[in-house]
Amino acid sequence: MKPALFGGEKAKQTPYGMGEPRYGDDELRELQEALEQGTLFYAQGKKVKRLEAEFAQKYGAKHAVTCTSGTAAIHTALMALGISPGDEVIVSPITDMGTISPVLFQGAIPVFADLTAHGYTLDPESVAARITPKTRAIIAVHLWGNTCDLDALQALCDQHGLALIEDAAQAFGATYKGCPVGTRGVVGCFSFNEFKHISCGDGGLVLTDDDALAEKLRLATDKGYNRRPDALVRQPTFLANNYRMTELQGAVARAQLRKLDGIVAKRRAWCTRLTAKLAGVPGITLPKATQGVNPSWWFYLLRVVPETLGTDADGLTKALAAEGVRAGAHYIGDPIYRYPIFTGKSAFAHAPHACDSVDYTTQRCPVAEQILETGVMIPVNEANTETDADEVAEAIQKIVAWYGKGGA
Repeated sequence: MKPALFGGEKAKQTPYGMGEPRYGDDELRELQEALEQGTLFYAQGKKVKRLEAEFAQKYGAKHAVTCTSGTAAIHTALMALGISPGDEVIVSPITDMGTISPVLFQGAIPVFADLTAHGYTLDPESVAARITPKTRAIIAVHLWGNTCDLDALQALCDQHGLALIEDAAQAFGATYKGCPVGTRGVVGCFSFNEFKHISCGDGGLVLTDDDALAEKLRLATDKGYNRRPDALVRQPTFLANNYRMTELQGAVARAQLRKLDGIVAKRRAWCTRLTAKLAGVPGITLPKATQGVNPSWWFYLLRVVPETLGTDADGLTKALAAEGVRAGAHYIGDPIYRYPIFTGKSAFAHAPHACDSVDYTTQRCPVAEQILETGVMIPVNEANTETDADEVAEAIQKIVAWYGKGGA
């Protein structure tokens, strides 16, 4: 069959599933109750406290501390762990800048480790090679709803006395060997950004089982102020920020949390169907979860093999667009270490940053670079239908067959 790009009929014949509105009566009821409290401040209201208790219970963690974003969650963790100027933190080169900027705000140096070829998460061997006496923490970015090899990373942390921080912003509901993501590291960080599995517009949360660390996490979100029930203590003992979640955010997030299991189940079913239909298709390779992981699928990133397919990621994406299929090439474009803030040493306007001591222009994570060069991202949403999966698969199969036969 001829692809639509070359005059054939589109594979995507039906509109994408719309599903239920993201926000509805449950969120409205929670918001109404928040407004009727007479306060929207977390320390005096009930919504944020209840969200924290419910999230911790759902994940089997002792403590949950809310904040204003996933970026704030990472920064809160770094502040509470005492990450300081000149320290090194090992990170992924494929992530959102929200994973990296908190490291910079602490005056610390991001050290980029390479990734696994089809799981797109930190390669423990690459991480091990980058540990130095200055290393203080590893941020395990659970990209696309997959999780890192947490056993291997935790073993490295135990061996070298490092803190394992889980960035679970894209992995709500994923499990690693039966454990909820975000509960294996010393802290687990989550995002309620508008585009995540569940949302309150913007917001974040940090999980931990460490009592003393939980207290520091709370202080780190509230300028170092200790809001004890008997008295407010305004005597900060370390540099903290104002990352307090409001009662309105907490109200919406509570309603969203109750929907999480259903959202993840639908995404898993859709991606399982798509994977089954694409299995064995030449010229592409499919995402592969880390051993023992049940991913929650924030997006679906396949890779092209140009010498087999006959076109590159841009060519496949262009052909899919003609078929009416939503897709994008190269995900974030470049690995983070190629961003001007690093290559141009421009973190601060008038003074050097500790990371300026690193020549990021010489940095290389070959696997990560190949992932971005060859990656084609298929958006995933719980509203996607079986027909959507079938038509997306049909489009890919048709394009692969056409290029494979030299039809273009």
